[in-house]
Amino acid sequence: MNGSNPSPACGPQPTARPDRPRPFGGRRPVPRCPAPDGAGRWLEKAPSRHTLSPKGSLCDNRVQAVIPSGARNLALSIFNAMRDSSSPAAPRNDTQTGVITQTPKERAVTPVGAARLLLGGLILCLFYVLQGWAIGPGQESASRTHSPDVPALLHTAQDALGQKDFAAAADALKQVVAAQPTLTAAWFNLGYAYTALHKYEEAIAAYRKAVELEPNLFEARLNLGILLFQLDNPQGALEHLERAATLKPDHPRAQLYYARALALNGQTEGAEKQYQTVLRLDPKLPSAQYDLGQLYLQQKRYQEALSAFQDAYGEDPSLAQAQLGEALAEEGLNHKADATAQFEKYLAARPDDLETRFHLARLYLEQGKYAQAYEGLQTVYRAKPETPGLAAALGDVCALLKQFPESEKFYRQALLAAPADPDLHRALGQTLLEEDKLSEAEAEFRTALKGNPRSREAGQGLATSLYLQKRYPEAISLLEVLARAPDPPPILIFALASSYDNLHVLQKALDNYLRFLQLSKGQSPDHEWQATQRVKVLRHQMQK
Repeated sequence: MNGSNPSPACGPQPTARPDRPRPFGGRRPVPRCPAPDGAGRWLEKAPSRHTLSPKGSLCDNRVQAVIPSGARNLALSIFNAMRDSSSPAAPRNDTQTGVITQTPKERAVTPVGAARLLLGGLILCLFYVLQGWAIGPGQESASRTHSPDVPALLHTAQDALGQKDFAAAADALKQVVAAQPTLTAAWFNLGYAYTALHKYEEAIAAYRKAVELEPNLFEARLNLGILLFQLDNPQGALEHLERAATLKPDHPRAQLYYARALALNGQTEGAEKQYQTVLRLDPKLPSAQYDLGQLYLQQKRYQEALSAFQDAYGEDPSLAQAQLGEALAEEGLNHKADATAQFEKYLAARPDDLETRFHLARLYLEQGKYAQAYEGLQTVYRAKPETPGLAAALGDVCALLKQFPESEKFYRQALLAAPADPDLHRALGQTLLEEDKLSEAEAEFRTALKGNPRSREAGQGLATSLYLQKRYPEAISLLEVLARAPDPPPILIFALASSYDNLHVLQKALDNYLRFLQLSKGQSPDHEWQATQRVKVLRHQMQK
């Protein structure tokens, strides 16, 4: 099966990562007049994406074989005796969050204990098979001729599982279930072996067969539900996890996975209640607190999310993802300084998280910390220069730092990946204006307007490039249109007045200088001084 490896109840458990905030969106800043309205491309008012995936793998590592009811009492007494002799509870690794958790009223198993349990399961299989082989003397030769040596196969599987030779175990167990297709324990252990081999479709089929034979087999329901959940099939997982949670209402892990399945199926109200159930069973379970924080974060209940993440981190300070959750909740509450501090603490523990480092650069920009933003983006660029949006972001920051040749380089790199992006063409045009590359800037603004004819910023940029090239009639035609828009930038009116002034259209020049002075009111002292002087000169000329 394609896709990332899940972490079901047995076998290797690769570390999963939650989803991250997406990079920046919106408009890039335009450093040169005429300037656009608003705070710029990156400066969105809310976090880009607050979703941290509720997936996890707080897996049930026990292998508890189960047999049909024919020999149940004696066999279960053997199995339970072996299970109870295994090691005391050992911690489990939640691969989603990196948290080591131990749930109450459960017995997790060390490798020695797991081997004992496997041995117990296989003994049960053997016991049941021997019970089913009560054949008469006249049938013995025919049985040996047509049936595989099931007891020998079970011993082979037992040895293979003990040595973690899952391929050999699976081969033996396949022959067992072919000979004894109603042997529930063999199907369950076959699902275990397939999972360890990352043969997930085969594992699902084996677990389904175990459930078909014994619908109330808790361990099979739980393992099957976890496996489907980890394979991005939360809808298929829901039935089995609900049954597992019903079969053992005091089992925190079963209740936790049921809550996760509800959340991924969009049943947020039920998921919240279920997480509360988990926390009543184990009030200090960091994974449940963390998952509940994620649920609140998705619902934009930022204060509740913050409290849940703080509880999770308080229970397990190694849970760096809870710090990330705290940072996102603070950002949602518009506590920019606190959010920045939390992001920095998180990145100190997870320096290789490039997506979060990319996200943090936006917060630095909002606070005018351009140098820190540039440093963070350069760190990402050195590690992964092909990151979507990164080259454009570096172009933005370099423009804000007035490093225009670098800004041009990054914008051109960004355009290689997105040649039809009108905003990138507009941003490059603005940088080219700053470098006095006026004809190139004009071409970029015209391209931007072809892609987005309603772009006010691109229109202002084009008018500016024409004005600086002293192509005043062309500039005036654009400036007049822009000046009629609501709340035009005062500097645009100054450019219009200056264009008329250079063409010796005195009345229109005077009118626009006066309009500029009325709008500017201290925003552009140098231009206001020039306009005041030109008003005096023009009035004097018009009186002659």
